[in-house]
Amino acid sequence: MHALFERMRSLTTALAASVLLLGALLSSAPAQQFERALVFRDVDVFDGSRIIRRTTILVRGSMIRAVGADVAIPPSALVIDGKGKTLLPGLFDAHTHLGATQGEQFLQDALDFGITTELEMWGSDASLALRKKMAAGGFPDTADFRTAGTGITVPHGHPTQMGGPPIPTLAPGDDVQAFVDARIGEGADYIKLIYEHAYPTLTKQQLEDVVAAAHRRNELVVIHITTQSDARDAIAAGVDGLAHIFADTPPEPGFAEFAAQHHVFVIPTLGVIEAVTGASDKPWWQDAPHVGPYITPSMRRTLEVRFPPGFGAKLKLAHADAAVGALRRAGVSILAGTDAPAPGLAHGMSLHHELELFVLSGLTPLEALASATSEPARAFGFHDRGRIAEGLRADLLLVNGDPTANITATRDIVGIWKLGVPHARHSADRPTEKK
Repeated sequence: MHALFERMRSLTTALAASVLLLGALLSSAPAQQFERALVFRDVDVFDGSRIIRRTTILVRGSMIRAVGADVAIPPSALVIDGKGKTLLPGLFDAHTHLGATQGEQFLQDALDFGITTELEMWGSDASLALRKKMAAGGFPDTADFRTAGTGITVPHGHPTQMGGPPIPTLAPGDDVQAFVDARIGEGADYIKLIYEHAYPTLTKQQLEDVVAAAHRRNELVVIHITTQSDARDAIAAGVDGLAHIFADTPPEPGFAEFAAQHHVFVIPTLGVIEAVTGASDKPWWQDAPHVGPYITPSMRRTLEVRFPPGFGAKLKLAHADAAVGALRRAGVSILAGTDAPAPGLAHGMSLHHELELFVLSGLTPLEALASATSEPARAFGFHDRGRIAEGLRADLLLVNGDPTANITATRDIVGIWKLGVPHARHSADRPTEKK
């Protein structure tokens, strides 16, 4: 880093002849190019669990350096007046998919709406390769992400019916530990299982064996389920989290307490259940303030796709809402995730609707905000983000208004910072599609 700055200084005497070269040098390390302090003054702060009124945040480099009303403001700092605004940690989307060809574009769409970290719940060779490239640095215009890589399913099990290249599957008699170890060796950050009885699926014994094999390697296990009975089986087998909530039946008495006793977290994905069931006659985003101008072509392509008629005929959003409310009352950790780019959902913007659906299902706005910040950070072992505190990454989202009173205020975005660097949002007029 010091060498880069010395190189830049040596060019200043020939600036007129070196503008293009200097620009290239600057863009080569955008997250570290300026050491000027950034200060948010007189701003309300949601720190991941509570609201702090009219305080000051000092950012230097890529880190939050100080929080408090008495923070000294460096004379050379860039000061942002936070009056009437709320500063949040960069948001998580705890259930997404990147696909084989559009990963960078989807992650750019996410960052445009303040999602600074995505958790992919079934990936591909392409996303595993992108994960390794991003770990080496760069990519200032995209959200960070982690991935399950190729999940674990059986021959002819979900999602093999969706086509695409062949994937490894766990057959009867296979060495479960070796199969799990292979997924870890490919680069999976956690293990994703499919337990879906609409197709061939894991037996209960296989389910228990996979969970034990993953835990033997200290890996988190997240599972796809769509029915209440499958959710119970999965929790009893020892999984760490559910990647969906069920919508086939109302929550049975004691289900939420059962989940709480087993210390699982739940990523309900209410938005995709709303889309599957056709619970809303009109897409929420069509008339939503502060959203339309930032719908890029890549987002619109997934928003305008619909599930086939009757696809979710046996499901009810009300059952899912009731389950989320019961889980909340039982103290189960609830994480915000969208399942984007499922039909009708888009990376980035759909997370904001998920938070609104959480509030409608019984979470307080504070709890909804935690579901997209500190709760996923805790569940997935991120110690450097998800909160606003000294020493953490300066992944930040500044919005007008108070989302702890009105959750839809998260959509009225003033600014986004990734590692302390401001992100210029793309819009329908300036889409910048990734290739």
